[in-house]
Amino acid sequence: MNAKPKREPPQAAQSSSQETQPLVPISSWTSIAIGITTYVFEESEAAIRQSGLVPEWVSYPAERPGNGIAVPANHAFPSYLKLLRLESGRLRLVIDVRTVLMGDSRFQRFLGGLTADASLSLVRRESA
Repeated sequence: MNAKPKREPPQAAQSSSQETQPLVPISSWTSIAIGITTYVFEESEAAIRQSGLVPEWVSYPAERPGNGIAVPANHAFPSYLKLLRLESGRLRLVIDVRTVLMGDSRFQRFLGGLTADASLSLVRRESA
């Protein structure tokens, strides 16, 4: 009796340098008082930590709902940042839009390609 070897389906190779999925803002907020526009995210603490938006030296709020921290712009982190623990245990992150856009490599590539396209009238500095 000749038994055929069982064929295993090929498994996709998983790279250790997988890009983490960028967080998707649920809203934005503009403060006339401090002159910034922010994105608002609501995600798990793990997702926010993996996003890289919050510097490692910033402490996260305690596990009780309603606890939060705010980091005003300073020399070490020139952007506004606020973390608030929600009833669900997730975190609400309010962060300066400029910080998010600087860390978004896909957006930077898109913007670079857009501004490099001399066929666009705004790039050629034509009047609208």
